[in-house]
Amino acid sequence: MVDVIGYQRWDSLLFLHWPVPHSVLRPLVPERLALDTFEGRAYVSITPFTVVGARLMLLPRIPGLATFHELNVRTYVRFEDDPGVWFFSLDAASALAALLARISVRLPYYFAYIERHRVGSRFRYRCERYKTGLAADATVIASWEVSPEAGPAEPGSLDYFLCERYVLFSHAVGRRFWRGRVRHAPWALQPVHNLQVTQNIDIADGLPRLGSEVIARYSAGVDVEFLRLRLV
Repeated sequence: MVDVIGYQRWDSLLFLHWPVPHSVLRPLVPERLALDTFEGRAYVSITPFTVVGARLMLLPRIPGLATFHELNVRTYVRFEDDPGVWFFSLDAASALAALLARISVRLPYYFAYIERHRVGSRFRYRCERYKTGLAADATVIASWEVSPEAGPAEPGSLDYFLCERYVLFSHAVGRRFWRGRVRHAPWALQPVHNLQVTQNIDIADGLPRLGSEVIARYSAGVDVEFLRLRLV
């Protein structure tokens, strides 16, 4: 049986990580999943990027689904010693992609207006979630610069804990989850400086207010293989 079901590139990704007290975050994650921590601290991350060249196995790229901007809000969990991520929300600049992901694997996708561009050495990103019956107002505005040096995270480091995640979990039926795995090369991370972030997506997603203590990294991106989903 072929396990690979699809491909895409995660391009021009900014990792923004905030420490959040374990006791505050624990009630927001399903009981079957252990909240993963690093040196006793839990984290919430906001990750804007661009999906490029998405397609399913043996199918061509479909306009409106192949390339679009996206933004994820996530935390870090474990299930049966399998480290993964749990998404509080995913915003996509493709209404069709957001709808299909909600229906198929019950990921909490929303349709959003997203723009990004680069002026000289400065990256700029803006995400505004369209308000609907499912969605509260949510905006993320960020700008940043990066240092040229790039390299993989050191195993055992905080960067490795936060970035090298290859499993996602989402609601399936009852208490059961979908477990989805991806394969890609290790992230080549670059230091971020002159970061400016304004956001209210934390409140919109029912999270505690994220403070000023943010860790930021950037990556030019990775090519990704998606493996078959499993019920757990």
